[in-house]
Amino acid sequence: MSSRARAHGSVTIADVARAAEVSRATASRALNDSSQVTEQTKRKVRDAARSVGFVMNARGRQLATGRSEAIAILVTEPLDELFVDPTYATVLRGINEGLARTPTLPLLLQAWSPEERQRALQHFERRSVDAVINISPYVGGDLLDALANGPLPVTLCGQLEGNPYEGVFSSVWADDVAGSRLAAEHMVARKRRTIAIINGPLQNPAAADRLRGYREALGERYDEDLTVSTGWDTASGIAAMRELLERRADIDGVLAASDRLAVGAITALGIAGRRVPRDVSVIGFDDHALAAQADPPLTTVRQPLIEQGKLAAELTLGMIAGKPPKTVVLPMSLTERVSA
Repeated sequence: MSSRARAHGSVTIADVARAAEVSRATASRALNDSSQVTEQTKRKVRDAARSVGFVMNARGRQLATGRSEAIAILVTEPLDELFVDPTYATVLRGINEGLARTPTLPLLLQAWSPEERQRALQHFERRSVDAVINISPYVGGDLLDALANGPLPVTLCGQLEGNPYEGVFSSVWADDVAGSRLAAEHMVARKRRTIAIINGPLQNPAAADRLRGYREALGERYDEDLTVSTGWDTASGIAAMRELLERRADIDGVLAASDRLAVGAITALGIAGRRVPRDVSVIGFDDHALAAQADPPLTTVRQPLIEQGKLAAELTLGMIAGKPPKTVVLPMSLTERVSA
């Protein structure tokens, strides 16, 4: 067969079948990785397809397998937050690594505005993808309700209070209560007594759970007047630390619910003439790359975010294959560096 014929797409499954000396049906099943065909025959057919220059048509494959070989990675936050918060990027890396050895593609789908959510629902109803992984499930509950009544397997990366979709969706998250306990216990072991907490927004379940863990571990050292709920970013950490120092100049410990908040707190402490860790111990949360790069390097709670993404991919592929939904809670650990 000439290269000109191949260029015009005239190579068909019949040509592959003749080259492999099998039926068209067998050739089609082999190229679609059917369990009805032996591995030896699959290799023979694939070799034949390469030899004649056959390229599998994506639409034809979808019709043959009943799958799009794509998973929607659903983001219900604004896209600028997605690119600013390293948590999302790290989870996305894990999902991509979890799918890398499969033919399934991760497709990023934003559903922040009402219009974006309606568009997403239309694609879900059309089964444009095989499944959904939601990496910001604490935003857009109406979309989750619609997905719960829809045809697609869904995995949530993150915890919702009460786990309301248990048995309906798969879920994977790390134990924020246990993680924040580790941080607070470490702070107490450092003999710090006037301990401030810079937390994220309490409407986020992770922030609520981290505050719960801090309170439980601090016991009598917990001071509500030294607790601030704010955003997750560095600027919020700077502003919160300045406010806290105005309330109590003798703060000697800071528990920050994100590494970005912790870096902001260290910046504000330095401006105020407080040395970390000599005067004030600071512990962050997440163990992003900036934790090791901070000055001083940041003691922090490590979330297994890449593992979470990989597991989300695994759970989702399992549901596509017919397995039931599953909930997995991952452990946290403390990464000790210089700041505490």
